Amino acid sequence: MDRITQLRAERAALHDQMEALVASLDDDGGMSAEQSADFEAMRVKDDKLKEQIDVLEDIERRKAEQARPVGIIPTPAQPAAGASVPATPAVQGLTFARMTRYLAAGSGNVFVATQIAEANGDSGLFANQNMGSGGAGGFLVPEDVSAEIIELLRPRSVVRAMGPRVIPLPNGNLTTNRRATGATFGYVGEQQDVAASGMTFGQMKLSAKKFAGLVPISNDLLRSASTSVDMLVRDDIVEGAASSEDLYFLRGPGTENAPLGLRNQLIGSAFASLNVLTMTASPDLQKIDNDLGRLELAMMNQSIDPSAAHWVMSPRSAMYLTNLRDGNGNKVYPEMSAGQLRMKPVKVTNQIPSNLGGGTESEIGLIHPSHVVIGEQGGIAIAMSTEAAYKDSNGTMQAAFSRDETLMRLIMHHDIGLRHLPAVAWLTGVTWGV
Repeated sequence: MDRITQLRAERAALHDQMEALVASLDDDGGMSAEQSADFEAMRVKDDKLKEQIDVLEDIERRKAEQARPVGIIPTPAQPAAGASVPATPAVQGLTFARMTRYLAAGSGNVFVATQIAEANGDSGLFANQNMGSGGAGGFLVPEDVSAEIIELLRPRSVVRAMGPRVIPLPNGNLTTNRRATGATFGYVGEQQDVAASGMTFGQMKLSAKKFAGLVPISNDLLRSASTSVDMLVRDDIVEGAASSEDLYFLRGPGTENAPLGLRNQLIGSAFASLNVLTMTASPDLQKIDNDLGRLELAMMNQSIDPSAAHWVMSPRSAMYLTNLRDGNGNKVYPEMSAGQLRMKPVKVTNQIPSNLGGGTESEIGLIHPSHVVIGEQGGIAIAMSTEAAYKDSNGTMQAAFSRDETLMRLIMHHDIGLRHLPAVAWLTGVTWGV
């Protein structure tokens, strides 16, 4: 599946190149010989990528028909000396978790980790893998293994779950055109000049930001070789990464080291006054419905169909809309119980605060995912320590050595951008449910 994701990303990047080439044409729309040759080459490459994707998807479908349900995978016992052990059934992300566990047990030494893996029946785990080092001396997880974890982030991260475009950043940077305004048309009389018009473009710049996290793992767990432990290690990593990604993808400050969140990408643009709205004071049923409609209208005014957009909101706002009733006791938005609002999916996350504006305000976003781009560079680099200190969720300093833990550090590189700014509309000052 990771190969399919890679090919889809290559195809999406190719489509952007084709779009940029067409956008760069003169007003007459004609292509030079060189441009025509470039476009034909890209078209042929796109057809080949589509054929490869179709073949791989057909293989995945055939494999799925023979797959065993995850729920009946037995917990493997420790192998006897010299006994051969059947390969662990393929469950997404477990290869990464097993490599992480063995590397932790080997104190980060790949050779020692390989020996431990072989002793536990995983003799082929590190075979034919790229044993490169991460930028800070850690182990650079092979890209095909890293892709499994990144793919698992999709359902856990509300932004990734919307289905944004994901493209590679091979050099860590990407600058591409962003549509600002469209061409205009009108009627003219005979022998009258046609007014010149056309699309204007801004720029979307993606620059890979270092995304790092610490995951403490009990050494008692690391000593246990079982699928359930691998799943625990995998889930701890995925859940922590997804939550932190949403924090920055939605409301990141856009500093030198952090992405500019989707909500803040509107600030300072021509759409700040059009798409960043404020809740109507003294809300009642009609005002609440109107405010939701105002977000949809903000997109429609910029020729964006909001029907494919997604809502994102805090748990407080979601629960208020779920329980909201009219004067007859009927639920105003009964579809909220099914994760829908005004026929659009709802994403609920604690990364939308409910303590803004003096401690009582929240925000609600409406995001059209087809205009959202996530750029990713490389795989995942991991390093470990049994002596390092870290702060827990309460801000208390803990020592891995005294707690008999191994502290895992994971590093990824990515950024997020908008190909069309008004694809995001935001309602601020929301006090629903206070």
